[in-house]
Amino acid sequence: MGVALAFWAADDLAVLQRSNSPEMTQFLGGPESEEEVVARHRRYLRLNASGEAHMFRIDLDGRPVGGIGFWKTEHHGVPAYEAGWSVEVPFQGRGVAGSALGQLIDRAASVGDRELLVAYPGVDNAASNALCAGAGFERRGTGTEPWRGGTLMFHEWVLDLTRVRARD
Repeated sequence: MGVALAFWAADDLAVLQRSNSPEMTQFLGGPESEEEVVARHRRYLRLNASGEAHMFRIDLDGRPVGGIGFWKTEHHGVPAYEAGWSVEVPFQGRGVAGSALGQLIDRAASVGDRELLVAYPGVDNAASNALCAGAGFERRGTGTEPWRGGTLMFHEWVLDLTRVRARD
């Protein structure tokens, strides 16, 4: 199984469209409108170009199967990167997300300007929470935030990027 990350490109809109199903967005408050998906695609391209984010397409044996990325944020007042990901349902449970997240962690550490990588999966998203634990993140708490017309309850996961740099 060959999992690779490719920088998000203009022709990757279809990846977001396939991930915008009720099944794929059940922990995020449901699907976005087509306009919101197109706006997110444009945002990924703009943020990659400005260096504010590093958004990638996940390829499995050369086939696009999801997306992953990290972007600048603050975590309790500390500069950090936030990570997010999605892998299409037919490719879940095969280690694709774990491999992609491992590659993403290495890329975030190599940038060198932030000490923390954080993730905020919904408390009911067992797969994403297990992915964080398996990748070496430490669970630091739970929070809530307004999200897509409702409230998202999430776990706070934190990874110390200085430890990743030290192992290399």
